Amino acid sequence: MKIFALVFAFLLGLHAEELAGTFITEPVFKASVYMQTIGNPENPAVVLVHGLGDEASTIWESTIELLKNGYFVVTFDLPGFGQSSKANELYSPQNYAKFIRYVTQTYIKKPFHLVGHSMGGAIALKYTSMYPSDVASLVLVDAAGILHRSEYNNFLVQSGVNAFFDEQNGLIQGLQTQKVNSFIDKIAEKIDRKMSLDMGVVLASEDLRSTILGGMPHSIAAVALVEESFNGIPQKIDTRTTIIWGETDTVAPVETGYVLHKLMPNASFKILPNTGHVPMLTREEAFSHMLLTHLSNQEGIIRPVQPKNTQSYSVKIKDVSDKVYTGRIESMSIRNSQKIIIKDAVIEELVVLNSDVEIINSTIKAGKAVAITAQNAKISIVASDVFGKIKLQNTKLHLLGITMDVLGKPIEALSTSMVYFSLCQINNKLIHGKEILGLQ
Repeated sequence: MKIFALVFAFLLGLHAEELAGTFITEPVFKASVYMQTIGNPENPAVVLVHGLGDEASTIWESTIELLKNGYFVVTFDLPGFGQSSKANELYSPQNYAKFIRYVTQTYIKKPFHLVGHSMGGAIALKYTSMYPSDVASLVLVDAAGILHRSEYNNFLVQSGVNAFFDEQNGLIQGLQTQKVNSFIDKIAEKIDRKMSLDMGVVLASEDLRSTILGGMPHSIAAVALVEESFNGIPQKIDTRTTIIWGETDTVAPVETGYVLHKLMPNASFKILPNTGHVPMLTREEAFSHMLLTHLSNQEGIIRPVQPKNTQSYSVKIKDVSDKVYTGRIESMSIRNSQKIIIKDAVIEELVVLNSDVEIINSTIKAGKAVAITAQNAKISIVASDVFGKIKLQNTKLHLLGITMDVLGKPIEALSTSMVYFSLCQINNKLIHGKEILGLQ
């Protein structure tokens, strides 16, 4: 009889856990929201925020199992997603932050750890900027929509085209790369022009949301996400933060993680190799270890690595592909080369001709007035500091989370060139947008 009672209690416990979810009515969207509270409310609280995917909060199932014995876990299907009600509402990061405030003030009533994935990462970042005293710590997992809309459009097109060619056994080689890069740029520009309609006006109007976005929550939330400006926000957040990213994410570029790491003063950055957009599912063990390490605060803040004080060198590169350079570089010339990465470096002078170059977590400090000269090139400078002018000729320059400090005009173009700014500070001015230079 005692054994039967134990078995019955066990089954009852499983049943109770299955029915742990409940529906609440919240005041921001006036929606019926499916939410779960799991664990002992006396334990430290963790709030999990999902992204745009159809799976909604079910993406956190294994994470809930991981945390439920030591933490009080709160999760929900955001209004417009999953089992929550769906309507033609303004599903913006700011409104979602207000919704989360209602939930946490009602069900937690104390500081909590906030974990956000993809769009949920952007929402978590917005929430922390709006209600900093609520957040005991912050975890951003492959956060989407942080960069400027034009930069994000370009990334998505690039990812799609590259994936296609990867499936064709690497048909893209040599000079073809230049043609494909041009093709990518044209598609991205076309998308950007389509989005040049004042989407803020569309989002603010119920009728326009219905006419242009079909009144669909996923579409509204996606557009509202890329329209949200995070310019100046990361720098103001001093909450202890861990940034977790899948290295091969094709939805949210890993460069965003580098940018956030540079700009957020109390952030650490963890990259999962050979991992895509949903590490909590595809790299569950590694993700779980990183999350638990963060929640228990087992390690201090890990800031970006500075190059070691090694001997400087000069290098000339020609007809090279897929190579990484680091260290202290006195001068570098790159010609007719693709997918060149300069990382964790100090560079005094850089010349780029007919090439595709990415500079990450570096300092460009010119011995002369001009630090970078580029012609017929594509250059991305990510989470870096630039002390010296940049001269362009028929070049696309992507600046992501950079600080630039020079006398006079920082960027000059001898012929038409495009510059994309995401979360940049140029001569003490925050810049987030794009600019065409060198037009006659």
